[in-house]
Amino acid sequence: MAYRDLREFVRKLEKEGELTRIRTEVDPILEITEVTQRVTRAKGPALLFERPRGSRVPLLVNAFGSVRRMCLAFEVGALEEVAGRIRGFLDMQSPAGLLDKIKCCRSWRSWGHFFRRL
Repeated sequence: MAYRDLREFVRKLEKEGELTRIRTEVDPILEITEVTQRVTRAKGPALLFERPRGSRVPLLVNAFGSVRRMCLAFEVGALEEVAGRIRGFLDMQSPAGLLDKIKCCRSWRSWGHFFRRL
């Protein structure tokens, strides 16, 4: 099942230990860039800056910065699953008869669910 919104994905990251919340007010030009650079180099977690100075909107960075977080985003066990689905889509042939068209419709329905996750 696809995430309903970004908040739900953030909750999943937090539950999995893949997110650190920064609750103090931080400068978006100097402090956020420095903290993000250090955490990213150390292959650290995603960061949610809850109070960027001058903004009422929180800032999420590095949400897809690791293979594990990308797998969580796509809701798969391994990224190869996504690659396999895409390969299957690209290799799909045009349906020849009515039976093939019916089979193709089923395939498209499953693709609709997959693309909602992107």
